[in-house]
Amino acid sequence: MAFFSSTTGALHSVSMSVPATQPPVTQLRARPMRPEDIDLRTRAYLANINRFGAQYSAEDIAQAPYSEYLSFVPDRGDIGIVLYDAEDQVVGTMWVTFIKGLGYVADNVPEMVLNVDPTWQGRGVGSWLIQEATAHGRHHGWPGITLNVEKQSPARKLYARHDFVTQTHSTDDSSIMLKALAPEIRSVAVYCDSAHGARDEFTRAARALGAGLADRGVKMVFGGGSVGLMGETANACLAAGGRVHGVMPKTLVDLELSHPDLSELDITETMAERKTRMEELADAFVALPGGMGTLEELFEVLVRQQLGPHTGPVGLLNTEEFWDPLLTALRSMADEGFIPARYLDAIVVAENVDDLFDGFQRWASPGLKW
Repeated sequence: MAFFSSTTGALHSVSMSVPATQPPVTQLRARPMRPEDIDLRTRAYLANINRFGAQYSAEDIAQAPYSEYLSFVPDRGDIGIVLYDAEDQVVGTMWVTFIKGLGYVADNVPEMVLNVDPTWQGRGVGSWLIQEATAHGRHHGWPGITLNVEKQSPARKLYARHDFVTQTHSTDDSSIMLKALAPEIRSVAVYCDSAHGARDEFTRAARALGAGLADRGVKMVFGGGSVGLMGETANACLAAGGRVHGVMPKTLVDLELSHPDLSELDITETMAERKTRMEELADAFVALPGGMGTLEELFEVLVRQQLGPHTGPVGLLNTEEFWDPLLTALRSMADEGFIPARYLDAIVVAENVDDLFDGFQRWASPGLKW
């Protein structure tokens, strides 16, 4: 898994959406971390680094590189949680910050610090804090979360259970653990044509995609039409028990091109509003073979992946190698210096539905361009 640090900055977000769920123990209460909680961060960080006999003081960690862990800047995307028990005692702290600390791997991959009071360990508190950070990171397009954890720390078992993978640290005996964050895929925008195309394989691919979405419990979002590959994909998804959400401009609805059996249908005033609404509804995007309309929708989300707002993975269902000429052209543009290669590497190119979703699960955001 590659993360890119040379040209991307932190994936900024000032939204303090954590905690999003209730703590796992009823007598606990949680609040978002604040910049002024520096004493809490100091105590938690000291407890972590002194756990195995070290004697660092607050004065020691006020100096670089440890001072990085005391900073907390929501405007750069930092988030955190403070947990209290019924007697208002702090029993857990977690913060994730875009710093260049001991666990640094890339500018757009933040580092987590987690501390749970020993009397509360083994009760799901640490897991809940990790899950809150993970959910926030997926929602905001983080490629991953990193940690710096001593090799002898028993906490490594907890992190491993949550898919943190050990990385080699080249400078000392500590170790970096990294969790890649593929976004949760609950709905997929399908860009497909109102024609069937010249090959029967295109129709079969459309039907397979519709059925595959239904089998995975993933809602299909599409342009709302009943004809061509649009209709084939929607029909297959509905027939397999899936949910299909159409988005169509009023002018096309008036021409009686809308699918009559959709789970939901949004009617927009313009084509531009249609594309925006589909982007809002989708966690990921996939293009079937198609024409200019399909290309327009595809390129809009590819540009959005570079410039924001944050978006999930973009895939090409490469039936009969349909997309190979386009990919060749894009690589040529990258070779000429017009497209950073990481954005092409982030496109999921798949020959079938299983490979498409495997690619979605392995996907990591390439980060914003600026």
